[in-house]
Amino acid sequence: MYRLALAATVLSSVTLLSACSQPPDKERGQAEGAIAAARAASAEVYAADELLAAEEALKRYDDAVAQKDYRQALNAALDARDRGYEAVTRASTAKADARGQAERLVVALDALATTINGRIASTATPRLTAAAAQRLRAAVAASASALQEARTAIDDGQYPVAITRLEAALTELQKEFDSLPRRDRE
Repeated sequence: MYRLALAATVLSSVTLLSACSQPPDKERGQAEGAIAAARAASAEVYAADELLAAEEALKRYDDAVAQKDYRQALNAALDARDRGYEAVTRASTAKADARGQAERLVVALDALATTINGRIASTATPRLTAAAAQRLRAAVAASASALQEARTAIDDGQYPVAITRLEAALTELQKEFDSLPRRDRE
């Protein structure tokens, strides 16, 4: 029994030493693949912190290999892989959220422009003054241009650009509409 336990201990020690005698290249490759997948998922935009953490872990791998500390290299490679996959997940979620936000802003801007155009065309009393109607027409035209630019950005997957443009246009159009006397907004 004692000899069997001793043999098992020696065998596991030899296995452990041989496993740690070479750099864990397979795990490094997995980490590189996870980081590449994160970049493909636009993690530099949507999950920059996670991507940076994965890249730093990969650098720790290289440092550990240079020092021939393969156990530490293995840990760093596994950490880099896991952080890379986390970056993929977070980037995908954040990108979907940004797309949804951009699409909601498109609907809101379009609805406000429709409301304003309806008010300009309305024959109800009191009618808008010519100056107020002209200001609103100019604001709607500017928002239409912003809307077109934002839709192009959305089609290109540049959701943060679209969101910034849409928020600015919506704010400006709402401000112009709100500058009308209350009786003219109805």
